[in-house]
Amino acid sequence: MDKIKVQLLREHPRNKEFFDDIEGERWKDFVESIKTSGIIVPLVVTRDYTVVSGNQRLRAAKELGLEEVPCEVKTYEGKNGISKEDWILKDLIETNLRQRGIGNLNPVKTAKCIIELERIYGVKKGGYRGDLQNLGGQSPETGLSSPKNLQKKIIENTGLSKSRYHEIKKLNDLIPELQVLVESGRLSSSAGAQLAYLEPGQQKELYDTLGNAVANLKKSEAEAARKQMEETQKKLEEMQDKMAQLEKQKREAEKTKNQIERRLAEIKPEVVEKVPDDYIQIKKALEAVTARTEELTIRLKKIEEEKSELEKQNRQYFEELKRTKKERDKYIKELSAYDRARTEEKYNFQLTQKLSDFAGEISRGVAELEMLLEKKSYLDDKNTQILIERIINNLDDAKNRLSRWRLSQKEVIEIGFAVNDS
Repeated sequence: MDKIKVQLLREHPRNKEFFDDIEGERWKDFVESIKTSGIIVPLVVTRDYTVVSGNQRLRAAKELGLEEVPCEVKTYEGKNGISKEDWILKDLIETNLRQRGIGNLNPVKTAKCIIELERIYGVKKGGYRGDLQNLGGQSPETGLSSPKNLQKKIIENTGLSKSRYHEIKKLNDLIPELQVLVESGRLSSSAGAQLAYLEPGQQKELYDTLGNAVANLKKSEAEAARKQMEETQKKLEEMQDKMAQLEKQKREAEKTKNQIERRLAEIKPEVVEKVPDDYIQIKKALEAVTARTEELTIRLKKIEEEKSELEKQNRQYFEELKRTKKERDKYIKELSAYDRARTEEKYNFQLTQKLSDFAGEISRGVAELEMLLEKKSYLDDKNTQILIERIINNLDDAKNRLSRWRLSQKEVIEIGFAVNDS
C-alpha cells in the first residue's frame, strides 16, 4: 500500500456514465466517517493514477482537505482477448456494484453496467474468456455454447441475484421518457422492467395515455398493463392478417367477376335462335362470384367493427387505469395531509405541555429560592453570589434564545402560575 498525493489522482473518464455521486445525508455521514476514522480501505489505482475503486473516497478526501490517501497501485495489461482498458473497466464496475450495494445505485445506470460487463465477458458473442469464466475446468467449446454461464459469473462477481440481474438489465429496453422516471425514483425499477417488455411504440402510447400517472404504477399494475397491451396487440395483428386475406380474396373475386362480365358482354343471345348453354353457366358463375364478393365485404366490415370495438375497449381500460391512479393519488395526498395534521397536533400538545411545565418550574423554583434567601442570615459568601449570578446568566441566555419565537406582546395573553408555598 502506498500513500499518494490527492492532486495526482484522477477519476476514471467513464465513471460518471455508470455511477452517481453519493448525495444528501448519506454523503454527510460518509464524509464524517472518513473525518473520524480516516480512509480504512485503500483506493485501487492504475499506474497512471486513474482511480478504479474509491472515487467517492477521493472526493471526500478533497472536501476534507487531505493531502494524501492510501492506495493500492495495480498493473493492468491486455490478455485473453480483452484489452487493458476493458480490464480496468471491468474492475471499476464490479467493485463499485459490490461496495455501494444495489439499493444505493441508479438502476438505469446499473443496467448500463450489466450491458458493458456482458460485452467484456463476451456474452452476446458467445465468446470464451478462460480467465474470467473459471467454471470448474470447462472446455472452450462448453464456454462457447454457454453464454448463460458467463452471465452466472457476472452475477457472482457483482453480488446481484439472478432475478435482479435480469430485471435491471431489462431497463435498457425502456424508452428515454420512462428511463427518466426510473432514474428519478418516481417509477420503481420492478414496474419499469415490466413495461420494458413492450415495444417502444407501445411504451410511448402508454406514457402518452397515462401521463404522470404512469410514474405511480406498482409492479402488479405495470404487469397487468403490459399483458393488456400485448393481448390487444396480438388480437389486432390477427385481425389485420385476417383482413388482408379477405381483401386479397375479395380482389380475386372482383377480378373474376369483371372477367365473367366481359365474357357475357361478348355473347348476344337476342340475335340467336337459342341461348347458348355456356351463357347460362356464365350467368350462374357471375351470380355466385357476386354473392361471394358481397359475403367478403360483409365479413370485412364485421372485422373492422370488431377491431374498432377492441381499440375502444383498450382506450377505456387505460382511461379507467388513469382515473383509478388519480383517485389513489388524491387519497394518498389527503392521507398525507391528515398524517401531517395529526403529527403537528401531537407536537403542539407536547410543546404546550413542556412550555407550561417549564414556566411553572421557573416560578416555583424562584419562589423557593427567595424563601430560602430570606431565611439566610448573610448573603455575602462567595458561593451564594456565584450561584445567583449563574442562575441569572442562565435565565438571560434562555430569554435571548426563546425571544426569537415571541409574537407581538399584544397577541399574547398573560397567564399566571400559582406557586404552592406549602
